[in-house]
Amino acid sequence: MKKESVKIVGITLKPNATPEFYSILPNLCSWLLRRKRQVVFREEDRQRISKFFKNKTIENFHFWNSKDFHNNVNMMLSMGGDGTLIGVCRRINAKIPVLGINLGRLGFITEFNKNEYFDLLADILEGKYEVTTKPLFHVSVTRKNQIQFKDYFFNDAVLAKNDIARMIYLRAEMGNDHIYNIAGDGIIISSPMGSTAYSMAAGGPIVHPDVKALILTPICPHSLIHRPFVIPDNAPITLKILPPHHSVTLTLDGQVALNIDEQDVVVINGSKMKKVSLIQNPERLYFQTIRDKFITSK
Repeated sequence: MKKESVKIVGITLKPNATPEFYSILPNLCSWLLRRKRQVVFREEDRQRISKFFKNKTIENFHFWNSKDFHNNVNMMLSMGGDGTLIGVCRRINAKIPVLGINLGRLGFITEFNKNEYFDLLADILEGKYEVTTKPLFHVSVTRKNQIQFKDYFFNDAVLAKNDIARMIYLRAEMGNDHIYNIAGDGIIISSPMGSTAYSMAAGGPIVHPDVKALILTPICPHSLIHRPFVIPDNAPITLKILPPHHSVTLTLDGQVALNIDEQDVVVINGSKMKKVSLIQNPERLYFQTIRDKFITSK
């Protein structure tokens, strides 16, 4: 179904500068301005944007604070790799469609590559596109029943050791059901979208993104029976640190890190998930992407 035409286009860039921005960005912005679209960047990117345009003026662009940028544009272009797109997904208003353009290496969840998105962008600006809605999962850390931290993850939440040659000990529960106690390097709690990332590298299964589940993947467990689990996403997962206590870090999507105290309780709650709307590439199929990205022989 055709949506309303896009008037305000936000553009998020990967944090690290890439030579491609010097050619891609001026061409893209000029193309958008000629079509009477408002081009918006984050205020914190103003200085680096001016470098990409060299001596050309940037007065035709708008620079908004992060809150307005992630809540008031009509569409967001994420230009970078999967990490850039994940960062956008963690901040964006669920009603704003996000178009992921891959300028990185793997580009598994970014739907469009740098050579094809222009062919479809004119139609997308006129509202001719479809979206797929994906969840982000809520994470909270409590200490003595007081919330110390809360956020969301798109790919995964990881509890892992900090010390070399030390194991950590964790207790994992689903609702009121004790799953197992783990001795090892840590545990990955992955969404289906994130099942092809760290979880897969640690021996976890690939789970289709339409499955409503979470994946628990132990990291180097010191037991043959501690295997990955695929469990429903409608019950909270609770992780507790067991003695002997060692230094532990909670990481969300590889982008947010928090030191975990021995008294802290980490809860992943699917019932508090929020959504993100990703613009689909009509020429991209899931299992074809799996073959293209992860299988060398065809």
